[in-house]
Amino acid sequence: MKDTLVKMTLSEQIYNILKNEIISGTIPLGSKVTNRELQERFLVSSTPIRDTINKLYQDGLVKGVTKTGAQVISFDYEYATEINEFIAAISSVALTMTVARGTDKEVTKNLKESLKKQAAASDDDAYFDADFHFHKSFFDFCGNQFLKETYKRYNLIRFLLIKSAIRTAEDRSCSIRQHGDIVNAYSAGQFSLASQLLEQHYIHGLALIKEYNP
Repeated sequence: MKDTLVKMTLSEQIYNILKNEIISGTIPLGSKVTNRELQERFLVSSTPIRDTINKLYQDGLVKGVTKTGAQVISFDYEYATEINEFIAAISSVALTMTVARGTDKEVTKNLKESLKKQAAASDDDAYFDADFHFHKSFFDFCGNQFLKETYKRYNLIRFLLIKSAIRTAEDRSCSIRQHGDIVNAYSAGQFSLASQLLEQHYIHGLALIKEYNP
């Protein structure tokens, strides 16, 4: 049996590298990325660099795109509030849709697995990956591809802000406890309560963002 190779264009490869570097903090928030520097770094022409920057712009990771480059987004509390409110709202819709579709058992399984991984995470990457998949569970089983894609796109921005806010062991423990409360309510069929707890969880996340990024 032959392995299936996934072929990516130059711009796709560069995009994945830069996106991961922004998420990890290797490229700091608020910093500038220039076409010339990227061309020299990756030894490519201007075309794949422009394509890459346009993709990052579509993700909301850069702004102020010009002929010479762009700027990585920086912290803006008002913008963070709007993103947080939006993600919280569509998460509630996704949760309700999983109940309507009868996929709550599958969601419960995923939530518990993600919660277990989050509690056992030994580093930031493992912790935030489990956190991402915990929230993504509702979208994976809501039965609406557009809702799922919307979450995937806009949650990336919120993820950057949350990652900068959750800094201490207590921050992590609190988030894990809140996730546990959501799982308990959802798995017990208390879906309205689970939705309320999910909303409160997002509100708490916004409070952390404000605390660490005044």
